[in-house]
Amino acid sequence: MQAIERMPLSNNWLTFVLLLLFFSLFLLTIIDVARFKEVASKLFKVSFLERTIDENYSVLSGFHVLFSLFSVTVFSLLFFDFKVFYDGVNAMSFQEFWEVFQVVFIYFLLKNSIENSLIYLFMLRNTLLYFVVSKANYFFAISCYIFVLLLLKEYANLQSPVIYNVAGFLFFISFILHFLNNKNLILNHLFYFILYICTFEIAPLLILFKLMF
Repeated sequence: MQAIERMPLSNNWLTFVLLLLFFSLFLLTIIDVARFKEVASKLFKVSFLERTIDENYSVLSGFHVLFSLFSVTVFSLLFFDFKVFYDGVNAMSFQEFWEVFQVVFIYFLLKNSIENSLIYLFMLRNTLLYFVVSKANYFFAISCYIFVLLLLKEYANLQSPVIYNVAGFLFFISFILHFLNNKNLILNHLFYFILYICTFEIAPLLILFKLMF
């Protein structure tokens, strides 16, 4: 079906979600303003050293959990907008968005749970700590930039295709930088890295798109 740009509508639920996301960013600056600044500028700083690699780093920390929820919500909005745009419909309901959010949330929850379980199971935490932290930071950074793009779309008439193209470019840049930051680890275990990409990145993403489209 030919893509049709939806007309701007008044969506009170969308305004509420965007305000909630903005408030989440505010809370993140309160929890750890230095780390938030580091994450937000991640794609604009070519650095091969993380600010800190805390051995006690936990995916259950308040900062990580809140940023994860923020990112999941942002990507849910992005996928929902993509679905609305290519379905060629002009209506946006919270119930439809909630269905997309549930799928995206479960996707990331299962993906991250399996990844972390395998890391602990094979006692690879110390080896992969830098890789895991770096990957999370790039993911959080992209979600911040996409959030800005979504705001511009709703309140400055930014076209949806622009958001999709910029999002794709950001993912490409983050992949390159992530590879450069971890090139020694990746090249030394190239087979396992390729297996990881296929198993935990490409395959789950294809399943996610299949479920939503």
